[in-house]
Amino acid sequence: MKSKTYQRLTILGIASVLLAGFAFAADNETEDLKVNNAIVTVSTNQGIQPATLETSPGTTVIWVNHSREPVEILFLDKKVTVACGSPVNFFVGKDGAYESAKIPFGGTASLCFTERGKFDYVFKASATFYPLRGVEHKGIVWIK
Repeated sequence: MKSKTYQRLTILGIASVLLAGFAFAADNETEDLKVNNAIVTVSTNQGIQPATLETSPGTTVIWVNHSREPVEILFLDKKVTVACGSPVNFFVGKDGAYESAKIPFGGTASLCFTERGKFDYVFKASATFYPLRGVEHKGIVWIK
């Protein structure tokens, strides 16, 4: 009776070690995933840098506000309707496309692009906090 209990415990122990090994191997597979980020700086004085960004699907574009006022990013003709990950300072608007919230001075906004295409956008000072002074810069995110 004791030997059967011992055998069962031994088998259970071996099974636990094997399962832990499989879990470890599965965790190591995720290390091979490539994270692709692109940083774009925006400033009412210096514009958008880089003004045109060419990248691949799955890239998270991070906009950094170097202006002295809150800014907004507005997509023009082609809208972003599907994004991967968790967008920061973006929300889904009434038309089902992503729109930026007000990005404060020194703040960021990020959006992960999944669809291929040319996404024209403008950034401008937020009309909510500051009167628009006609300062508006155009940029392009080109997903190839």
